[in-house]
Amino acid sequence: MSLYLKFNKKAKLLAATSASKSKGKKKKWSKGKLREKKNHRVVFTQALLDKCLKEVPRRMKVITVYNLIENYKINGSLARRLIKLLQQGTTVTTMAQSAKGPILTKGDVPEEEEKKVEKKTKGKPEKKEKKPKA
Repeated sequence: MSLYLKFNKKAKLLAATSASKSKGKKKKWSKGKLREKKNHRVVFTQALLDKCLKEVPRRMKVITVYNLIENYKINGSLARRLIKLLQQGTTVTTMAQSAKGPILTKGDVPEEEEKKVEKKTKGKPEKKEKKPKA
């Protein structure tokens, strides 16, 4: 019987070692990708608020919470508050309103500001529209 037990132990050992070699190394669990921690402003400074109220209606064609967060490095709550301020000032028009948040566009620009924009673009050639071939 001792021969049987030795053979059995050897067979088990051989099976265990050969099985692990064929499979290769054990898989390690990936830790996943971690997003960068963004350090955005939580409170408006008066200078930043004035800058945002002045620039946003002029520069941005589509105004959303995400666009404000990315461009001005502010918190989401500040971006929503800024949108409310812009809507109260009637410098922008609302394209779509949903529970998630409004989507705004440029509103009516006062004539003085419009003249400033025209002067800046006066020297640049305008892009010509291509006519579709029939």
